[in-house]
Amino acid sequence: MEIEIFTLADFAQDNHSKLTIVGTFDSINAQAFPVVHPACHVATRLRFSDKEIGDHTLKLRLIDDAGKEVIKPIEGNLNINRPANGQFSSVNLVINFNQLKFEKPGRYSFELYIDDDWKSGLPLFLKKIE
Repeated sequence: MEIEIFTLADFAQDNHSKLTIVGTFDSINAQAFPVVHPACHVATRLRFSDKEIGDHTLKLRLIDDAGKEVIKPIEGNLNINRPANGQFSSVNLVINFNQLKFEKPGRYSFELYIDDDWKSGLPLFLKKIE
């Protein structure tokens, strides 16, 4: 399995296997904490080889710099079919978040797990501005 795209964006959408991503970012500035971010999307495009067909589990965690979960992990199942092109299957995933609350400034991270194995981390920096 390869990760082609793993990003945080203002907007993302899977439209008939075409992934649209608008406004990718890695930091949020706030004047006071806690702060609530109104909406964002994690967009992911995964590529599976024909050797990886079958069922897989997915988990996405959002943690703070101490490793504490900010929200309950997002979990699901992926069923990868035999590739139509004989080479690989691509899967687009868009996970929408509304009203994310961050208690303090610091480094946060979205962590992607496939089959309970950590695959990638996506940093998000919360900064206090004056």
